[in-house]
Amino acid sequence: MLIDVAIDDPRLDAFRGVRDRELRGTLGLHAIESERVVRRFLTAALRRRTLPIPPVLEPLALLVTPDSAERLTDITAEFPSLAIYRCADERALHAITGYTMHSGAIALGVRHDDGSVDELMSCLARDPAPPNARDVVVALDGITQTDNVGAIFRNAASFGARAVLLSPRASDPFLRKTLRVSMGRAVAMPWARARGDEWPNALQRLRAELGYTIVAAEDTSDAVELARFRAPTRSIVVFGAEQDGVSRAVLDLADAVVKIPMHGAASPALEGDPPSLNVSIASAVVLHHLMAS
Repeated sequence: MLIDVAIDDPRLDAFRGVRDRELRGTLGLHAIESERVVRRFLTAALRRRTLPIPPVLEPLALLVTPDSAERLTDITAEFPSLAIYRCADERALHAITGYTMHSGAIALGVRHDDGSVDELMSCLARDPAPPNARDVVVALDGITQTDNVGAIFRNAASFGARAVLLSPRASDPFLRKTLRVSMGRAVAMPWARARGDEWPNALQRLRAELGYTIVAAEDTSDAVELARFRAPTRSIVVFGAEQDGVSRAVLDLADAVVKIPMHGAASPALEGDPPSLNVSIASAVVLHHLMAS
């Protein structure tokens, strides 16, 4: 349902000065910005009509420039009752939203609960990986930095991981910045959050009920260098937060611990401060090995 609107139209109030805290806390919504990510959001919502994928996403409204409205017509046609507000141009969109990161389109979706461990396991069991293909699930153990969470979701999708499992403290994948960094992959990929009493036992459930091998990515004394690690057919790989790494509880459950070997310090000034990779970069290296080896 396409509706032409002026900047001061009261129907646009939820789009004004969009902030995650107000959207989630007051309105129970989340925002999806940029034409490309909005397309992925709507495509994922369309897929979820026939295939339950956690978490539930429900498009509510869309604010677009005329150019974006035209380019999105093929997917918005699948949502005849969706309110699509068309403003005059980019400047009008800036004036309404209060920022310039939307790239011509911003959507609002009804925010439901995070996917549950049971829902994720049902999804994985119902829609198995193709024969002879690597079956990899990514787990985030306490990663709270939004850029890292977004980048890991993008890496997971790019390398063909099937889902993401979050520990209770991991950052929200639906934060605006996280969605932007993930290029919208967090709205398209199945994911779930373990409750406090489910972590890290949710990893053990994936092993016991679905046959996943638990692989922790951490530099410990007994870790296997990644290049020497023979990837299992089915694995759940756990990445830890920058400061704390993978938790002791997860390491105690792990079937294997792998590390990316680092060279020595680049100069004497860095002696005692060994080099390391950002967790988002490390996840790309590990996922490539697990999927390709």
